[in-house]
Amino acid sequence: MYPNGLFGLDALRVLISPIAIFGIVFFILYLRNDRIKAGRAVLLLLAIGVFAVLGAKLFSLHVRGWELYEPLSSELRGGLRYPGALLGMILVGPLLKRWILPDLPLPRFLDVLAITVCFCFALVRFSCLMNGCCTGPECDAIYCLSYEPGSQVWYVQLQQGLLDHSSHPSNPVFPLHFLFMAASLGVGVFLMWFDTKRSFNGQIGLLFLILHDGAKGILESFRVPYVGELQLTSFSISAAGLVALIIILYYRRVNSD
Repeated sequence: MYPNGLFGLDALRVLISPIAIFGIVFFILYLRNDRIKAGRAVLLLLAIGVFAVLGAKLFSLHVRGWELYEPLSSELRGGLRYPGALLGMILVGPLLKRWILPDLPLPRFLDVLAITVCFCFALVRFSCLMNGCCTGPECDAIYCLSYEPGSQVWYVQLQQGLLDHSSHPSNPVFPLHFLFMAASLGVGVFLMWFDTKRSFNGQIGLLFLILHDGAKGILESFRVPYVGELQLTSFSISAAGLVALIIILYYRRVNSD
């Protein structure tokens, strides 16, 4: 696709601002009946976004054994992993919310943040499409995509000796990023629908962990190259959300009897 960028800029850099604006507007509009302070909400989401990107970069470096991509421009252009972003938001988000937007109950904040994250990460997958990352195995069907030199999938295939020459584009691969995108969109739509039927604040956030990361863990099985740590982290987050939800539902049932 466009591994060298759009308009001279990397695809993620082109998309990050519109995605951030979409996420902020969606979050504020979703909570419009809660009468939150829009300015503080914007500040909160921007702060969370910074820690999410930092977490994504650190997790990516951890998975790669702290080795930088070469050339360095590739490291600056990409090298972000979703589990790190999610962990960064989970660890730092509640604390930032307490400081910046204390009037909004934490469980409700996590519910709406979870729905927002679903749609934002679905949009982020467009940068995966452009850069040639998060792809599946080689294939020759009509929907399979080939990427120009400089893309991530091209670099992997070049390292593995699958290309005859470095000037050749990558072999066609399955566009797994579309399935990641569909999973995020599907979970987001479901959570919006279920939000009107939730039993308690915080339930949507837990369902997000279970469904979104569970689906991601399954799809990680088809990523090439396979990264076991990404799959293990997604399944662990999903399992933790499931255990927490079962415990809460159990105690709510006990207390209601």
